[in-house]
Amino acid sequence: MWFKNLCLYKLESTFSHSAEELEQLLAADPFQACGRLDLDSAGFSPPLGDGHQHLVHAANGYLMVCLREESKLLPASVVREAVDERIHAIEEQEMRKVRKREKDRLKDEVMIDMLPRAFSRNRRIHAYIDTHENWVVVDAATWKKAEEVTERLREVVGSLPIAPPQPETSPQAVMTRWVARDQLPTDFELGDECVLTDPRLEGSEVRCKRQDLHSSEIRTHLAAGKQVSRLALRWQDRMSFLLDADMSVKRLRFDDVVQDDTADLEAESAAERFDSDFSIMTLELARLIPRMMEVMSE
Repeated sequence: MWFKNLCLYKLESTFSHSAEELEQLLAADPFQACGRLDLDSAGFSPPLGDGHQHLVHAANGYLMVCLREESKLLPASVVREAVDERIHAIEEQEMRKVRKREKDRLKDEVMIDMLPRAFSRNRRIHAYIDTHENWVVVDAATWKKAEEVTERLREVVGSLPIAPPQPETSPQAVMTRWVARDQLPTDFELGDECVLTDPRLEGSEVRCKRQDLHSSEIRTHLAAGKQVSRLALRWQDRMSFLLDADMSVKRLRFDDVVQDDTADLEAESAAERFDSDFSIMTLELARLIPRMMEVMSE
């Protein structure tokens, strides 16, 4: 249940729906498995997983939802090979050239024949709404994936005015200053990974892993004009992550000191464990998120 990535959106107005009201709205768009001829399908499913009914998991003013996606795996190379075989057979038997319109029809026929036998891939994207501080937090590695959840939410809710955070100072400039001057806020520590980019050369980047970010090699790159576009950080010895220049968080890891808090709670079922994990995670992130916004303005 612990989120591994964060894409953050700020609500421009207070979220007005209760957990019960949101449940009813999501019920209009439930996940349904792909039919025999469907390439993909998506809809909301219980955050606790199969065997549960509620589409919203609420705890202390945090509302978790889950978008489930299913897609059929039809490799383009396999489809192309099957289409080529049919084209070759027609041209051999009928002694004529197969034109584009007929090729398109043959491709559709191949897809229809293959779909019922295709493997399915399922993905669940969890997100929660912080009704206290008006954040929408999505566990997605890319903004594109995060927007699949927010767009779907917007459709069922009717209106969801949100926007990614816009810090007063460029995150690249802040992270570059932290590394170049070794002047991090006291509650943050440098990790051992960063990505350096040159704003003057599109596509130019240096990826550093398991490196001492205080080293002269890193300083040389910065002195040459490169900027830090992604940075490994630790916060208060409670979690570590990669902070991106677009303010997304990747490879989020909660340290043992945080997860041990849930171990101290007596949970009689998987649902109770999920609830305690969710409660502690949201409380931790409720401290981290405003702090990240604050240090980007210093």
